[in-house]
Amino acid sequence: MVTRSDITFIVGVLSRFMHKPREAHWSAALRILAYIKSCPRKDMVYKKHGHVHISGYSDSGYVGDRGDRKSTTGYCSFVEGNLATSRSKK
Repeated sequence: MVTRSDITFIVGVLSRFMHKPREAHWSAALRILAYIKSCPRKDMVYKKHGHVHISGYSDSGYVGDRGDRKSTTGYCSFVEGNLATSRSKK
């Protein structure tokens, strides 16, 4: 699986509206696809650092959005200094 760290944030924001998309969301999705098509070889590179170190980070924001009063949580994990997993959820 190829991870595109350059579009991770905007895809996460856009996915919040997938159940009730509007014209602006469709337009943003098309811009993301055009960007991906324009730079197909821009993938994440994993490098060997000579150590086996696993680390993880997490954070949460209680009532982070004043509009809907929902909290946001997220985490990421690294293996040998390379991003292995990440997730954020509202």
